[in-house]
Amino acid sequence: MKLPLQEKLYKAFAHEKRLEIVRLLKINKYLTVGQIAKTMNSSMQTTSKQLKILADAHIIGSEKEGLEVTYFIKKPMSDIVKFVVGYLQ
Repeated sequence: MKLPLQEKLYKAFAHEKRLEIVRLLKINKYLTVGQIAKTMNSSMQTTSKQLKILADAHIIGSEKEGLEVTYFIKKPMSDIVKFVVGYLQ
């Protein structure tokens, strides 16, 4: 079943690890999966799964350079994303 984008947004923000990833990206602007996993003391596999959910909800984007993928908060942000990101410190 394909979820509408609004439901994907709510699902993405309904998990503390995904909120932490967005908070880290808000602070650092660009991070690799390895940097995020290390900061969160999480495996790269678990972190990658969380990043995929955030990307599927159009909250984050990525750029690939060689073997390394860098993640960032997508701009322009929807009103829901702006609201949530605004609360993350």
